[in-house]
Amino acid sequence: MTNLTTELTQHFEDHFTVLILDNEVTVDAFVTDPPLPWARLTAIDGIYRTGEGYPTRLTVAKADSEELNWDKVSNAIISAALGGLNEGVDLVAFGNNAGQGLPLAQALPAALRARHGIITYGTSLPECPAYEALGYEQFCPRIHLAEFLTEAAQAMGRSLALGFINTIEHNEWNYHTPWTGR
Repeated sequence: MTNLTTELTQHFEDHFTVLILDNEVTVDAFVTDPPLPWARLTAIDGIYRTGEGYPTRLTVAKADSEELNWDKVSNAIISAALGGLNEGVDLVAFGNNAGQGLPLAQALPAALRARHGIITYGTSLPECPAYEALGYEQFCPRIHLAEFLTEAAQAMGRSLALGFINTIEHNEWNYHTPWTGR
C-alpha cells in the first residue's frame, strides 16, 4: 500500500519536499520564478496518489488551471493519509482557511508537528493558540510561504518540490472565479 510519503518521494527524490494542504484558489501563492516541481494528489479509492499529468512545473498558467480542479474532499481520508506520514516529507503546510485546517493539523503525527509542520494563513491567525497547543511552532502568512520554503530548502542544500492536496470542495454552485484584474 502506498502512503503520502512514498507517493511524494518517488517523484521528488533528493528534493526538499513540502506537502501543502490548502484551498485550490490559493495555488497562485506558490508560483515562483523559476517554476517549482509540482504534484497534485487526489484520493483514488481512498488513497492519495499523484494525479494524471503530474508532476509538472507550477507556472502562472498552471496555477490558474489548478483553481478549477474541483477535487472531492474528505477530511476523514485526508486525516487517515496524514497519519501515515513520516520524516520523508520535509514539511507539511496546512492552510488555516478560517480554522478549517485545524482538524487536519490534528491528524499529523504529534512527533512531526514542531519540526515538520507549518500553519499558513491569509492576514491573521486567531486560531494560533489552538495550533500551538497541538505542538505547532511554525507559522507563516500564505503570501510569504514560497519564500520561506525556498530558504528552508536552500538551508538543506536541496531543491524545493511541492505536493498539493485540496482541502475545500468547490463546484459550479459554490465557486466564484477570483478577479485577477486582467
